[in-house]
Amino acid sequence: MSTADKNKREKERFVALSFCRADMLFELNDTHHIEFAAGATPGLLGKKPEDMAQTRFTDYIHEQDHKLLKELFVTASNKGRLDDVTLYMKSPSGKKIRTILSGYRVPDFHNHFFLAIKVDLSKPTFGKIDTPERDGETNLMETESFSQVASERVTSFIHAGGDAQVSMVKVNHLDKLLDTVGATDKKKLLGEIGKVLNDNSIGGDTASRIDKDSFSFAHSDKVDTLAINAQIEALAAQIHPDGDMVQAISSTLDVDGAGMSEDQVARALIHTMQKFCENKGSVRESALSDVLSGMMTNTVKNVGFIKDVSKSMDLDIFFMPINDLKRGYVHHFEGLVRFKGEHKDESPFHMICLAEEVGIICDLDMAIVKKSIERVHHFRQQSFLPPVAINLSGASLSNDVFMHSLHKMLKDAPEMSGHLMFEITESARIEDLPKVNKILQSIRKMKFEVCLDDFGAGAASFDYLNGLDVDVVKFDGPVVKRAYQTEKGGDLLRAMSRMCHDLNIHTVAEMVEDKAMADHMQACGIDFGQGWHFGKPHPDPLQYSRNFAPVNKVRMGTK
Repeated sequence: MSTADKNKREKERFVALSFCRADMLFELNDTHHIEFAAGATPGLLGKKPEDMAQTRFTDYIHEQDHKLLKELFVTASNKGRLDDVTLYMKSPSGKKIRTILSGYRVPDFHNHFFLAIKVDLSKPTFGKIDTPERDGETNLMETESFSQVASERVTSFIHAGGDAQVSMVKVNHLDKLLDTVGATDKKKLLGEIGKVLNDNSIGGDTASRIDKDSFSFAHSDKVDTLAINAQIEALAAQIHPDGDMVQAISSTLDVDGAGMSEDQVARALIHTMQKFCENKGSVRESALSDVLSGMMTNTVKNVGFIKDVSKSMDLDIFFMPINDLKRGYVHHFEGLVRFKGEHKDESPFHMICLAEEVGIICDLDMAIVKKSIERVHHFRQQSFLPPVAINLSGASLSNDVFMHSLHKMLKDAPEMSGHLMFEITESARIEDLPKVNKILQSIRKMKFEVCLDDFGAGAASFDYLNGLDVDVVKFDGPVVKRAYQTEKGGDLLRAMSRMCHDLNIHTVAEMVEDKAMADHMQACGIDFGQGWHFGKPHPDPLQYSRNFAPVNKVRMGTK
């Protein structure tokens, strides 16, 4: 083989190796025109590699990411690299193609950018939002859409070497001014506030309206938030003489969190700002920034706590009895997580919500499952114990890795069959009902019953009941209370109970507070009751043993 042939062969080898982690390769010059292209460009972008020479790379990027791409190139010029940046390219029909882009400047090739691009087939972190939902008055994104877009863009900006921040802007007295001006001026002012925030955000469209007078936007640390405040105040003053009363106050947070990925930090920021807005009425205006920063610090700390607990399983399981309304015995327990240390006396609700929102609920759920099995083993060695229901988030049920691990764990522990149940919480987070249902049926075949929690809390409950084959449904507390307090509520609960029984599904009423309420639930056709009338959560379920039925009388699946 000649030297020229060997060189050609080596070049082909290096290109082939490049495609181990890429679908397309590009070399861009100083003006970001394409000098070289290779890979699956015909199928993805509608052009052969050789036909792309000297065309603008931007032409193949979806319009929504044009400004973001420009910012990323500017930022990466300093660092010299782009690492796993999320970018949306454009198919020939204009459809968005989610890709992961990496690259660097190569001094030996005129300092050109060499890029490797891989199509990302995974779903977006925060759900499938193809077109961001927007506030009609400001054209800013709604909170959920902002959560998804901000997470991707902040992460991409950091991977390009930039320092990202997220700011919340509270515009005091904006509501009063909007009540004063006419509809045209109101629309103009809100639209211009939205434009100011978008223009200064990462990618030119990473801003959100949180509520009527609070906004947020992700931006570079080079953005002067005080100047943004001044622009908003000036816009208000131009609209109406009373606009002088408007005062914009910014609270800015660096995207930095010990031990968290950038994606998790972005989620934590969104969580913090939402919680802040729920309680900001009690905060002095002069203390907004300090309070928000303190809340973010606390959020990061709590995320670290959840991650540590998920690894160590250093948590407690408390058992709350669920009794047969006719016979009075404990039919089964619900296993409830309780944290230790500084969170010992707190309700776990906030921590669980945080774990779901930040994306670490699967790890926590797995720790709870393992700990619950451990505790059930412990108590069953001492005495008979009714079955125990373990809560699983809808997000965990939708996670392939989690469900594979759970299925294997149960298969390897046949002795737990009939002694564990699984209670589905946050069912709204289940996106693929048929897929999840298929996994649940394999679990039910191993004699582990499944309960659907919070039934009746919304119209979608019936969709979940239709899409998931379960053994038990638990009626939501407010539904139970309405059934007890009003005739109409009682009629509705009675009708839903009959429907469940026709489907061979058992029913539970939660938040049963006294005997009168328990009797009413039985009259409505409910099978089991849960609430303080029957007992509070306790770390030792055997304290309720006086209410256990003989072993031969208690079997799951019998009324």
